Amino acid sequence: MEEYTREKHNNNLITDKRHSAKKVNQKVAVITCVYFRDRLSYIKQAFNSILEQDYNHVSLYIYCDGPVPSKLSDYLNDILRFTNVFVIYGCENKGLANGLNTLIDLVLSKNEYQFIARMDADDISRKNRISEQVKYFNNSMEVDVLGSFCSEFGSSYALETKKLPTEHRELKNFSVARCPFVHPTVMFRANVFMAGIRYPVNTRLTEDMALWINLLLSGSNFANVPQVLLDYRLNESTVIRRTGIRKAWSEIKMRTFFMIESRQVSASNVAKIASRIIFHILPSKLLKVVYKYFR
Repeated sequence: MEEYTREKHNNNLITDKRHSAKKVNQKVAVITCVYFRDRLSYIKQAFNSILEQDYNHVSLYIYCDGPVPSKLSDYLNDILRFTNVFVIYGCENKGLANGLNTLIDLVLSKNEYQFIARMDADDISRKNRISEQVKYFNNSMEVDVLGSFCSEFGSSYALETKKLPTEHRELKNFSVARCPFVHPTVMFRANVFMAGIRYPVNTRLTEDMALWINLLLSGSNFANVPQVLLDYRLNESTVIRRTGIRKAWSEIKMRTFFMIESRQVSASNVAKIASRIIFHILPSKLLKVVYKYFR
């Protein structure tokens, strides 16, 4: 269970930095990755949605995960005309977690950003996303990691509004069997990463869920803004990629570990974890129905 081990978390350091942060001109670094299979039209929509935010102090950091088609390479070179865009090139495809960790290290090394936000290369942030999240952080000093609701599009099982719990206590329990965030909606206080926590690179599951578990076990506080701040792109094969017995077994082990370590063992939580196997073994047509109405 190496990918879910506890991380040291210097709460005193984080508290001091959090309360000493200025509430004016707070800078946000948005981190995202692209690779050769990403569709250029989607990338342009995603990046434009960040560059057109109504918050003035936003920078976009892009990691190019290995070689990409010439049209995508040309586009990345073109958007460097914006002074708040930075592109880092990786020589080979090493995966999302490696790319995000590289960007986190770069952002922290500049020592000028109060927040680090996630974005995927095919979703669309609402124009007020960053400003609303910064405002929420400044009004809720105890929160370390902040997501939001989203609106799904692009598939038959998309939800007009995907809602998640909004308070930390609910999210901690919710995380035993479900994911507490829509990953590309998330914003972190930059000091969350100063203790050394990063996206696990050796997990068999999604790197985001492994990160949420490590952060929860290290004492970070979660919340979701009860607003739709992002349009989340799906396609008909999205859920199919999450099926399989191996993935089911890995998920059950990971969630059982978290339930025990977070001292949330109960018959209800055991049943919730066991039920997750359904999402990995159902036929695709039935899985889409379940995914639309029972999540």
